[in-house]
Amino acid sequence: MTVLMVAAAMYGVVQLLLLSAPTRSVGTATTLFAVLVGVYACGTAAALLEITYTRLIAEQTDQSLTRVVNTTAYTAAPWVEELIKISPLLLVGLYAKVRRQWGLTDFTILGAALGAGFGLLEALLRYALDADRAIAAHGGWIVPESLSAPYVPGPVHVLTSWLPAPVAPLDLGRGGEVAVGTFTHLVWSTLAGLGVGVLWRARGWWKPLALLPLGAAVAHHTLNNYAATHARTPADDWLENCETPLRLAPLAALLLAMTADVVSLHRAKRRLPDTLLPAERRDGDTIAAVLHYASLRTPWTPLIALRFLRLRRSLFYEAAAALPHPQDPLRQAVADTAARIAATDDPRTWRTPGLRARIRAVAQATATATAATTVTRTRRLLTLLIPCVLVLPSVVFLGLGSFGSTAEAQEYFTTGTGPKLLRTFAVAALAWIAWQLSILFRTWRHMTEATPTLAEPLATHRFRTASALGSATTGTLLLWRSLGEAGPEGQAIPPAHLLDALDRFLVYLGFALLLLSLLALFPPGAGLALAGATATGEGALGAALAARLGLAGIALMAVGATGSEGEAADGETASPGEGRSRSTDPERAERVGAAREQKVAELTDGTIPSGAPGKPGMKVTKPGAGTTDVDVIGGDGSYIAVGGPAKARNLAKFGEKCHILKYAAEQQGVRAQVYLEEGTPEPALKLARKILGDANVHTFTR
Repeated sequence: MTVLMVAAAMYGVVQLLLLSAPTRSVGTATTLFAVLVGVYACGTAAALLEITYTRLIAEQTDQSLTRVVNTTAYTAAPWVEELIKISPLLLVGLYAKVRRQWGLTDFTILGAALGAGFGLLEALLRYALDADRAIAAHGGWIVPESLSAPYVPGPVHVLTSWLPAPVAPLDLGRGGEVAVGTFTHLVWSTLAGLGVGVLWRARGWWKPLALLPLGAAVAHHTLNNYAATHARTPADDWLENCETPLRLAPLAALLLAMTADVVSLHRAKRRLPDTLLPAERRDGDTIAAVLHYASLRTPWTPLIALRFLRLRRSLFYEAAAALPHPQDPLRQAVADTAARIAATDDPRTWRTPGLRARIRAVAQATATATAATTVTRTRRLLTLLIPCVLVLPSVVFLGLGSFGSTAEAQEYFTTGTGPKLLRTFAVAALAWIAWQLSILFRTWRHMTEATPTLAEPLATHRFRTASALGSATTGTLLLWRSLGEAGPEGQAIPPAHLLDALDRFLVYLGFALLLLSLLALFPPGAGLALAGATATGEGALGAALAARLGLAGIALMAVGATGSEGEAADGETASPGEGRSRSTDPERAERVGAAREQKVAELTDGTIPSGAPGKPGMKVTKPGAGTTDVDVIGGDGSYIAVGGPAKARNLAKFGEKCHILKYAAEQQGVRAQVYLEEGTPEPALKLARKILGDANVHTFTR
């Protein structure tokens, strides 16, 4: 059942993600991170706060803890939970970059994701361990515990429902059909997320309107909890009358947010013509221009088009507050990407033979050039493998064992040595989380300073930190509880202490959920590549392209590099300042290349295979990757490429040429070397050393 509860919660988020596509700027990965933040950060904070104030009230008023819990469930809990669920949005909104680059749609969608995570946690705490007594009925599973039995919808009902709840009381129509409940936590947080968006983006007297959606969410939450803790009251009739508005509320909130964002996007489009595609400027039709480009070569051009639109929306939302300066990094990044798309807006460009091999080569060269640390391949594989191994017991326990036919797997982890095994893995997971937290804290300030262009990597870093803190806190408390009287099989929280969900919170279930929290930290160190790229000298444009477009951006660079820039006589890309003189004075370029090759031939006691310095050298080929020139053959037979400062203008292409040279040299059993003239930028030297080795990269003076 756990798998189905997770699927139902995620499906509601996916529905809103798809509907928000025309105006959303945040990516799918960031939204999924928000779900995990809702589970581990918001869930942990709400639980600790409710535990604290219910116990304090019980001690101060001499009331029973059960009575205090029932009373605060509809008086204090709705406010506490709704505010905690949106607190991550309130906190990341403190960064000006975030609140300027995110639209109302982004805040609304992320609010829905946070609420989905929080509601999913409640469902898992209540029914994740009931696989052995669940009854398959009505296309789903029923947990027989009361007259209004909890119902977990099956796959068909999940896929055919609007915002399906992971679990809700069974509701049968007159014909016996099942009416799947609406995911209330998702609904409430969608409204609250819209309120946060209005708070951060609205101006003047519009800001107080942020209280309206938040107040509506709290009011319905209060009504819902009051009806749940009291026998038949007018509140039940009110809830029934609110059922249809409840289903439509997220849709209405999203449409309102998208309408406001569409107005902002159209205004910015008129003010920033340099960020438009040529077809947009000519015809004024964004949809047609994007669809045309997306149809050129799947899957690359659709990904490039979609991610470019999200990148540009971030700029347009920022322009709503103040028009960015032409030299603004984000504006330059968008304009540069638009120019690259325009340069590759031709079917013939995407029919290049060996395109996939070229993309792989460019991706490898780019990763080498922008690596933040020189970790070995073995270490990188270990950092990926360790969390995958640690999460396996939880996958078997809560995933495989959550169905009636496989309940024996769940029973193993709840009896005998199973809980102790979960505790052992949980201890290892805590150590892993602590290590990841140390990395996140060390890069806390650096992420703020090293991401001058985009807000989303910064927000993702904060989301990962919040999830790690929440899971580390929960794991530490569970470990302390399991080593005491409760043991690994006892209750994590004393009976009758909080709401019903926490009353069923067993220690070994907490350990299993702790292991799943590693998903919020996978892959290890993700989100820090942008900081590394900036630190090693990559410009803001390249950093933004690689960080925002991902592999699609690598594909765009790989295809655009062919014939997109002027070439010097010696095969290297000319710098902007040199481009005009070299392209219009080929004799001068040939003289420069000849002088370099002659000097390197003298230094290495080698020969120039072309027979004429400055002319194209001996062609060598790597299958599926392309060709390059061997400018000098050293006295020891080594293959030598010669160049100068302009090599740094296109690091991806330079790295590709180095890989081809290395391959060709290895086939002949000789060394591959690069000689670069003094004044060549360090990133080019560093890239060549990583590919060929320090001993095979030299600088010289002409």
